[in-house]
Amino acid sequence: MVDLVSIGVLVPFQRTEDIAPPEARPMGRAALELLNEGIEVIFGDTLRAGRMSGVIARPGRWEKLSDIPIAALHDRFPSQRRSEKFGEILAQSKGLTMGNPLSLTMLCRDKTKSQRFLETAGISMPALETDPAAFPDRLREWGSAFLKPRYGALGTGVRRVRPGDDLPTRIESVVPGRTDPSILQKAVEPEPGWAGRSVRVLCQREPSGQWTLNEPVVRQSREDPVVNAARGAQVRAGSDVLSGATRLELRRRCQHICAAMSAHPTGLSLVEMGLDFVLDAEGIPWPIEV
Repeated sequence: MVDLVSIGVLVPFQRTEDIAPPEARPMGRAALELLNEGIEVIFGDTLRAGRMSGVIARPGRWEKLSDIPIAALHDRFPSQRRSEKFGEILAQSKGLTMGNPLSLTMLCRDKTKSQRFLETAGISMPALETDPAAFPDRLREWGSAFLKPRYGALGTGVRRVRPGDDLPTRIESVVPGRTDPSILQKAVEPEPGWAGRSVRVLCQREPSGQWTLNEPVVRQSREDPVVNAARGAQVRAGSDVLSGATRLELRRRCQHICAAMSAHPTGLSLVEMGLDFVLDAEGIPWPIEV
């Protein structure tokens, strides 16, 4: 019998009766495949001194396990909204290797720092203004832009603005009851007939260190320029709606970003990331967030 190696995946704990069978979810199916290879994946949010409690995928069901020694962690925890719980987890994770380490999570969460990091690596992104005193002048220069929370997510607080619009220095955060500093990013004008079109590409690292780029997912709307699935945007497979030229350019830019992020001081522990792009009127993808 092959000895199992246990890996923890940090997610909010759910009762087994509230979770669909593993076969119904991509992550569950992946966990079943890994189990056949001798890798036991424990999903949960309870960690004590390198030992984890949670659930593991078994054919047709989830099984609870407690106090299992783990070899490493992979972070998929919503730490912005559950910061207190995440702090408890981090305190118990010392000495464990973490996939998607906190240093990179914090870099990607900060839209200003992440854009400056990528620009230093030669990646072109829509212009960014971070000084509220310069917002009116910059907006007159650009014609339109997106006002965003610096540490936002899920489209919360984002809105398109034009000269003369109100430009508050702080706006709604993804964390309920909090606000973030505002930043201003130049708008990329979409094809006629669309309010906005964006693309998400999930990039996952192979054991060899190379990156697999998954099928692009297009989010598009004819009414809402903030194209986000959480706000009701239409979601389509990239193979159905993107031209061959756009897909090739998207792949090239994803590879450039993957190389840049891998070169970060903690980049060897980066194992998956979502890359967000907006499409201009010619179908050229512009990266806006990691």
